[in-house]
Amino acid sequence: MTGDERQQAVIARAAEVLPQDERVLGVYLIGSYATGAADRFSDVDAHLVVTDDSVEWFGEHWDDVLRELTGPTVLTDRVPGLTGGLGITPDWLHVDLFVHPLASFERGQYDGVRVLFDRDGTLFPEGDVAPKGGRPGEPYWPAINVNLFFYFLGNLVTVLGRDERIVGNQGVGALRDLLVALMLAERGVRRTSGAKRLNALLSDEQRAVLDAIPAVGTEPADIIAANQYICREFITRGRALAKLTDNPWPTEFVDATLRHLRNHFHVEFS
Repeated sequence: MTGDERQQAVIARAAEVLPQDERVLGVYLIGSYATGAADRFSDVDAHLVVTDDSVEWFGEHWDDVLRELTGPTVLTDRVPGLTGGLGITPDWLHVDLFVHPLASFERGQYDGVRVLFDRDGTLFPEGDVAPKGGRPGEPYWPAINVNLFFYFLGNLVTVLGRDERIVGNQGVGALRDLLVALMLAERGVRRTSGAKRLNALLSDEQRAVLDAIPAVGTEPADIIAANQYICREFITRGRALAKLTDNPWPTEFVDATLRHLRNHFHVEFS
């Protein structure tokens, strides 16, 4: 197992300390330490399964429990909608701790699990769960992302019409991320390897295309040029993927968006 000594120390503490609390029914890791991809930059993503009647207590004291594993922290921050959150230590080790009541625990909700403790052997009866995500598979159609792409693209008229150049710069990043999502769909990859890992999920050709996106600052001409490049790639790939997966290409919406852009900027985007 890779990683560094600080991360390993937190994991060892989790395996030693947390099972001493009878309310804790299971302790497991997700993320890099579950998929075998951990390195010295990795977070430690620890999860607990607890008795239903103790969830409220853990909801109030999750950060104290986290500090039992990490020692002092310079930041703890609850994640909205979940029981638990993240912690940052003085030497900037990032540790997440989340708590799940037994009644709503779902064994299959994570792709890759490293089990540290299972009190009754019923949470993960077969032990660690091997990851499946990140491997090329059957191409699929990302309908929501396709529609969102052309919605964002069409809004470039409004953004630059208001001379909102910073927003225009941000929009290039949003369109690039939707192009990435399309590329993952091309390869049949359902991304599960974390927000800070992408290289291994893309082909060399796809990465070269992304590397070639024109540099953009806040000049309208540069913003338009980057949008044109991304749009052309998206349309070429999107049409091919729609045909491959036997899904309809949103021709009317796309044509209306391209016409809207052409009428205002007097250049072609396809």
